[in-house]
Amino acid sequence: MNRRIFIRNSALATAACGLLPISCTPASVDTEYLILGGGISGLFLANLLEKAGKDYMLLEGSGRLGGRMFTRSDIHRDVGGRGIGDKYENLLPLIEETGVEMIDITDFMNSPTAIYMNGEMKHPWPDDQVKPYMHQFMALGKSDYLTGLDKWYQNSAKDEPYAKFLKRNGLTDEQIALADISVNYNDIYKTSALNAHHSRAFGKYNGSKRALNFKGGTVNFINKVADTLKKPVLLHKMVNIIDDAEKKVTVGCKDGSSYTAKKVICTLPFTTLREVSLRVNVNTNQSKAIQNLAYTNVTQIHLEHTEKYWETDGIPLDMWTDTPIERVMNMSSSPTEKQIACWVNGKGTTFFDGMSDSEIADYTIKKINEIRPASVGKIKYLGTQNWGQYEFNKGAYVEFAPGQAEWFSDMIKPAGNIHFAGEHTAKKNRGMEAAAESANRVYKELIS
Repeated sequence: MNRRIFIRNSALATAACGLLPISCTPASVDTEYLILGGGISGLFLANLLEKAGKDYMLLEGSGRLGGRMFTRSDIHRDVGGRGIGDKYENLLPLIEETGVEMIDITDFMNSPTAIYMNGEMKHPWPDDQVKPYMHQFMALGKSDYLTGLDKWYQNSAKDEPYAKFLKRNGLTDEQIALADISVNYNDIYKTSALNAHHSRAFGKYNGSKRALNFKGGTVNFINKVADTLKKPVLLHKMVNIIDDAEKKVTVGCKDGSSYTAKKVICTLPFTTLREVSLRVNVNTNQSKAIQNLAYTNVTQIHLEHTEKYWETDGIPLDMWTDTPIERVMNMSSSPTEKQIACWVNGKGTTFFDGMSDSEIADYTIKKINEIRPASVGKIKYLGTQNWGQYEFNKGAYVEFAPGQAEWFSDMIKPAGNIHFAGEHTAKKNRGMEAAAESANRVYKELIS
């Protein structure tokens, strides 16, 4: 990391304020714009302010930058967002500006998938049967899904439990239960169908035809963006108080430091923001969203192989299973390399939540050995990334329940001197492109 990122307390910390008693109101501010959160939305906005010659600071609660773009150095794997579409109009210009090399993974990303269900491996799957993980996509295909990127939160007619939508479009109860394993949400019976409609609309109307990854991991991109920033970027600054006092905002951190600014841009996921003491005049729907919006739990169990066991048994490495390990997939960006991970979504993650690392390793390897005897002695455990229990995010991405999309227009509005960014506040896009879109929106709010 470059020299401008300070891990220790900055000299700007106002030690005298302690935990920010209301009477502590210094005459000046530390910065014009204070960005909370060093994920891609916070970094993107800082880069925009840097180019405009504006005064800013960025506070990040963890000891690294990137948020949900995370290359784990201990296991040498990307464990967060990394896929970039070739039509990402918000993010691609910054990628090009930093000069980070990209890898086109389109031609080898959709590998054959074996299916293990009811204790039986099926490969190839019978041609006359629909694969379990395809049921939901067939149901979505029957729907007149959204006609644009920014229509999802405006469509109350489609705001129903996803399971109800699937049932109405021909899926049996058994098929819905099987689909619940592979959908990228917490609970197919409780999440809004709008999440799936928005995802499908994004796939169609964003226009991307090619999928790209960062060569060497997302950390290369994060470091390059950080290198463009000349103003203070402070790590280990977990926010616990935001106090908006009309003419300035005071932000307190758990380490006792505090910072003042004319404007604060909050990119924190609502799962963590709800634990912050907010002395902010938020509107009714903002308050509901901050207190109630869920984020999807995702647990990744990363493994490495010592031998190519899939060549021994003639079955693809990628598997869909109805067991607790759910999906096994190749996470590599290389056409010749295999990086194995079990991908567990939503309520299925609770199976592993209480386990130690050694217990996760033991269970996962034994289960794969049971399913694939050819793998015995040929796989090793690297580590687990549990996004649901990761204290700085508490989830992988925002997930709306039925009735919550109607909060969206209000929840992204400025509240006094506080502006909101992050993928959960994007009107059009999803994932990393959503985070960048939100930063562009807030930049316009600030500069206009």
